[in-house]
Amino acid sequence: MRKLAIATLLLAAACSDGGAGEADKQKAAASKNVQLTPGQWETVVEVTKLTQQDKAAKPAIDTPAGTKSIASACVTQADVKNPPPVLLAGSDAYKCTSSNMYMSGGTLSTSLTCTRKGLNGEVRMSVDGSYTADTIQANQSLSTFLPGEGDVGITSNLTARRTGECAAAPVKAG
Repeated sequence: MRKLAIATLLLAAACSDGGAGEADKQKAAASKNVQLTPGQWETVVEVTKLTQQDKAAKPAIDTPAGTKSIASACVTQADVKNPPPVLLAGSDAYKCTSSNMYMSGGTLSTSLTCTRKGLNGEVRMSVDGSYTADTIQANQSLSTFLPGEGDVGITSNLTARRTGECAAAPVKAG
């Protein structure tokens, strides 16, 4: 009888996952299907390194380490798998298009090709990081491709968070 009780306990222990297995499975399934929550989002980009790529007297984009930019974007239901470029550029100063967007299982990777008022040339960014339904954490690498001098390389930390519902569009006087 005693052997039967021990065998039953061993069998139960071998088959049991301690209750954690089901929770882990649900968490893994949820992270696999995670999408950004539609609404208003705020992005903060903080420069961690500025490297001047040529011998110009002044870089074309002069943003030393510690410089922060803040941008706001409305993410619609149509944007949850391919968010507006301003959300990942982190600045309204850039007009960007996104390519090679990858968002799956909480991993984010994309390339942005941008222009900026006052710059004659192209700004390219890569953004790689992670996301949840309400946050994004990423590394951003920026390089300028200008016809003259002043090219820079900039690395930054990007954090974004959902702040609420989308702000109402301003009413245009007419």
